[in-house]
Amino acid sequence: MDAAERVGLEQARSVSAGGRAPPIKILAIAGTGQNGATLVSRMLGELPGFLAIGEVGRLWDKGLIEHVECSCGAVFDACPFWTEIGRVAYGGWDRLDAADIVRLRDSLVLKESRLQHPFALPFLLAPGLWPAYRDRLVAYQELMSTLYRGIHEVNPDRIIVDGMKIPAHVFMLSGLIPEFDVRFVHLVRDSRGVANSNAKVVPRQGSLAEQPYRGQRGPAKSAVRWTWFNLSSEVLSLVRRVPMMRIRYETFVHDPAVALKQMAAFMGESIDDVAFLHGREASLSPGHLVAGNRMRLQSGPIVIREDDAWRRNLPPTSRRVVTGLTWPLLRHYGHLPSTQR
Repeated sequence: MDAAERVGLEQARSVSAGGRAPPIKILAIAGTGQNGATLVSRMLGELPGFLAIGEVGRLWDKGLIEHVECSCGAVFDACPFWTEIGRVAYGGWDRLDAADIVRLRDSLVLKESRLQHPFALPFLLAPGLWPAYRDRLVAYQELMSTLYRGIHEVNPDRIIVDGMKIPAHVFMLSGLIPEFDVRFVHLVRDSRGVANSNAKVVPRQGSLAEQPYRGQRGPAKSAVRWTWFNLSSEVLSLVRRVPMMRIRYETFVHDPAVALKQMAAFMGESIDDVAFLHGREASLSPGHLVAGNRMRLQSGPIVIREDDAWRRNLPPTSRRVVTGLTWPLLRHYGHLPSTQR
């Protein structure tokens, strides 16, 4: 019996013994940015019983401050889906100070530090080391717990798919017990593909005109960040011992139907027919993903193909830098034997 099955059995016994309602199920995606999480979230959201909500930890700035579009096409604060969730969870979004929440969220990654995410890990693992940090973490967990309860109340009997990914968010999620059943998919993409995507000039979403383009990362910084984020997911599984399954982006895009069924089974759901998917062509409904890759705004038929532009576009020097800095994990995840040219 694996970890996920043990968790499910323990929860079933708890419900039958105490008569409590089943826990709210959350399937969270862990990993780096540019790893295909938006595509995976969109497709999970098409499965019966699943609800994809996008990078929900960015709702506070992207939705409430910058007024990005929901994937349904409406501006966030004009979207009926999110308006109702805000009303149920908090009595309305206008009851919250979004700027304060963004500062609270960013404090968990020590954003003012030069090595923000690595420096935060000891306190995420042992918040008692820094009482002020522990208090901020608890405050943010309570805020997010209220949000997930609101989502669940408006959309009962749905598994919430959270595509936020960053370590502080997934560690925060791992502490939401026992009311929540949180499990993780560690989505891994080849570091060179991530580095190539990070180097692209991409128009920035939202209303902040003084920052018209998304920030770019050089090959070394991209490689270090890739290593750190993926190692954090390993620590989450090994130290916190939370239920986690790993899937490679490249595996997903080559056989999405099998991957989706595996992820559904990981959440205790049996999916026999992926009706929206025909081979590697999917028909996507608009959904209600807040924040994330621009791909979340696409709907209708799409062809699922691997983004392997790095093989053609990543300069040789950059490729050597990224490969050299990430090769231990590239080998661990099975990328080097099949992709090293």
